[in-house]
Amino acid sequence: MRNASKHQAGLSIIEFTLVSTVLLMIIFGVFEVGRYMYSLQLINEATRIAARLGVVCRVKERDNIPALVVPTPLAGGFSSSNLSIDYLDQNGAVVDIDVSSDDAEKDTYSKIYYVRARVTNFVYQFSGVLSFLGEGVSIPNYETVRPRENLGYLRADGDDTTSDYTEC
Repeated sequence: MRNASKHQAGLSIIEFTLVSTVLLMIIFGVFEVGRYMYSLQLINEATRIAARLGVVCRVKERDNIPALVVPTPLAGGFSSSNLSIDYLDQNGAVVDIDVSSDDAEKDTYSKIYYVRARVTNFVYQFSGVLSFLGEGVSIPNYETVRPRENLGYLRADGDDTTSDYTEC
């Protein structure tokens, strides 16, 4: 009788180990999927913020905007190099940017109607339990398009006929 009790205790430990391992894998998988969804929201928000900065910052600052939006890599490996800013004309075609001088920048300014921020060349890399998925998961092509505003230039006020610009 006593011997059967020892076998039952050993069987319970094995059952607990198997069940708890599966349960923990499911829990950590749920956490990882939640982290993935949160990262997608952060990336979508990054495109929105970048587009907003693009419409209020000078065209010369275009290359600095992604670093302002994503100062450190986000979860999944998203960095400022995965965010691009494009200036579009009224038909949605990319405007050729010429900012060699202030006059050239003002001429370019008149051609710009929209600013687009989008995610480029990014594959979400899982860590932890779901890292067995290998090279990662492609994310949706997030992009935000906003109508241009002042593009960093302030209107002249009062007697001053020269316009000034803002720093990003």
